[in-house]
Amino acid sequence: MVAARTRSCSFATIGSSAAGTVHIDLARDGPHGLIAGTTGAGKSELLRTLVVSLAAAVSPEHLSFVLIDFKGGATFGTCTRLPHTVGVVTDLDEGLAERALVSLDAEIRRRERLLRTVRADDLTVYRRNATEPLPRLVVVVDEFATLAKELPDFLAALIGIAQRGRSLGIHLLLATQRPAGVVTDDIRANTNLRLALRLHDRSDALDVVGDELPATFPRGVPGRAALRLGPDE
Repeated sequence: MVAARTRSCSFATIGSSAAGTVHIDLARDGPHGLIAGTTGAGKSELLRTLVVSLAAAVSPEHLSFVLIDFKGGATFGTCTRLPHTVGVVTDLDEGLAERALVSLDAEIRRRERLLRTVRADDLTVYRRNATEPLPRLVVVVDEFATLAKELPDFLAALIGIAQRGRSLGIHLLLATQRPAGVVTDDIRANTNLRLALRLHDRSDALDVVGDELPATFPRGVPGRAALRLGPDE
């Protein structure tokens, strides 16, 4: 069963639990996600694991990344050199962020045109009927709380792209150390997949996964996380 699922271009292995290996599938569990974890909790390592796990299973023909890091570019490291990575944005170049938005908007329109040519409602149907490959596009944003403060219009535009890109194979993963005050109703409505590592405040934990558990994780054991796949799971 697991071997068959790992062939999905939206499938990633992210860790283990008492029940066994933990997998997520962006197409099934997302399409968009929210990740939170305080300093030292393992958030950057989780993001790198997620990106590499997604890339390891499929070629760039089936999956591509745009990596946005508002901590100076340190989070993704050599992930930026993956052949799947088509764009990198950091807080070191504000003009680059604006150009990235223009490119993402153009990509949305291109995908809409491609789906119309084969009368497809979503990427899955398109791939059954089309000959031109169209990879899933995963936009990963680290420290979106800083992004929301410095470039609020940029974050709002990203959420809009996520809403329009649901059926087009576009996925948005938002990560932050400090979810308090930046997890808006729009973000909640568009992120079915939620993952929280250790958080300082119970209110933050409730905001992200609807449970206080992440606020109780011990500081000396980084990497522990609570995963929410829906209101009852």
